[in-house]
Amino acid sequence: MKHNALLAAALLLTIPTGLQAGEAVTTNTTTYSPPVTTDHIGWYLGGGVDYMVDSEEPFYNAHLGYDFGGGSSLFLESGWLGHEDDASFVFPFGTDVDIVPITINYKYEWMFTDSFGLYVGAGLGASNVDVSVGPLSGDEWAFTAQAFAGLVYNVTPNFEIYGGARYMWIDDVELGGASIDELDDVGVGAGIRFNF
Repeated sequence: MKHNALLAAALLLTIPTGLQAGEAVTTNTTTYSPPVTTDHIGWYLGGGVDYMVDSEEPFYNAHLGYDFGGGSSLFLESGWLGHEDDASFVFPFGTDVDIVPITINYKYEWMFTDSFGLYVGAGLGASNVDVSVGPLSGDEWAFTAQAFAGLVYNVTPNFEIYGGARYMWIDDVELGGASIDELDDVGVGAGIRFNF
């Protein structure tokens, strides 16, 4: 009798649970997670080379910057772009143009994985434009602006490679009464960077 009473009590306790049973319902929830950014904070040093499309010349550059974490960094960049034409039958003087831009730049990186990401940025500064035509020469500083974007791959936490494109605009230059314009150009290049 005691066993029957225990069995009856157990059945009575499971009835409410059984009455609530039905089809199992599952819900999918989507959570937003922001893109991974580099966690490096500190100084970095790098350099690269771009092929400038309009001038058909290489642009060698180096930069020193500070990464503030969260993907944001500032860096100082300088480089050299040159163009030389030899004298010809039509124009008896050779020309030599040397451009040295110096810019301060802001860069933001979005990391898709721990190693692979995208960067975008822009910079302002000045360029020293030195032109020599035969026996005449002169130089002038001109306002410079640039925008850039590309991909970055962190080989190790202290070493990365990058590749991308840039648009560089240099203001008109007046040398010897002549105006040199159309100094803007688009470049495609690659480089390396060391994080300290």
